[in-house]
Amino acid sequence: MKTVGKFFAKKLASLLVLLLVLSIGIFWFRNSILAWFQGTHKVQYEFVIKKFEAESKLVVAGAEVDTTANHTFDNNNLQEWPDWTEPITKLFVGREMSVDIPVQTEFKLVLEGISQSDVQIQNNNLTFKTPVLVEVDSQHHGEIKISNNSNGLLDKAVDVFTSGLKAQEFLNEKSQEAIYKTSEKVLNDSEHQEKVAAFAETALENLLNLNSEEKLEVEIEVADLNFQIVDKK
Repeated sequence: MKTVGKFFAKKLASLLVLLLVLSIGIFWFRNSILAWFQGTHKVQYEFVIKKFEAESKLVVAGAEVDTTANHTFDNNNLQEWPDWTEPITKLFVGREMSVDIPVQTEFKLVLEGISQSDVQIQNNNLTFKTPVLVEVDSQHHGEIKISNNSNGLLDKAVDVFTSGLKAQEFLNEKSQEAIYKTSEKVLNDSEHQEKVAAFAETALENLLNLNSEEKLEVEIEVADLNFQIVDKK
C-alpha cells in the first residue's frame, strides 16, 4: 500500500508541476500576444494622429454646394455708396437695387488638435469619440449681377460696370450678410449634412490610406460632426 501511495503521490506531483509549467507558459504567451497587439494598436493611433497633424484642415471634396443668393439694397444704402459707384446708383434713385450673388459653400474638417483620446480604432475601423469640427465657408464664386435692372440699352453699360474687378469686390463686401445666410440655409438642410458625413468618410480614408499598406475604414455619422459657420456677418 505504501508503494502504491508513493506512486500516486509522485504522479500527482508530476501533474502539478506540469500544470504549473503550462500555466506559466499560457500566461507568458497571453501577455506576449497582448503586448504585441497593444504595440500594433499604438502604432496605428500614432500614424493617424500624425496624418491629422500634417493636414490640419481637410476640404470635404464633393460636398460643396453652388447656390445663388439675392441681396437687396434700399435707396438709403445706395446714397451712402462712394462717388465712383454713381454709374449704377443713379439708375436706382428712389428705389431698391437687387443683386444675384453666385455662392459656393464648402466644408473643411478641422483635424488639428485631435488626439488619441478623440478616436477609436478596432479591427482597422476608425470612429470618433468626440465630434469633429467642420468649418462651413460660403464665398462669392462668380460674377455678381444686378437682377432688377430693366432699362433696355442701359443694361449692357451697367453689366460692363458691375463686372469690373473693383465693383465686384465692392458688391461682394456689401453682400456678406446674404452670403452668411446662405451658409445658414445650407447648414439647416439635414439631407446635406448626411451628404457631408458620407463625403467626409471618403476624404479621411483617402488621406489615411494614401501610400499605406494597411487600409483603414472610417465611419462618420452626422452626430460626429460639429458644424460651425466661419463667414463674416
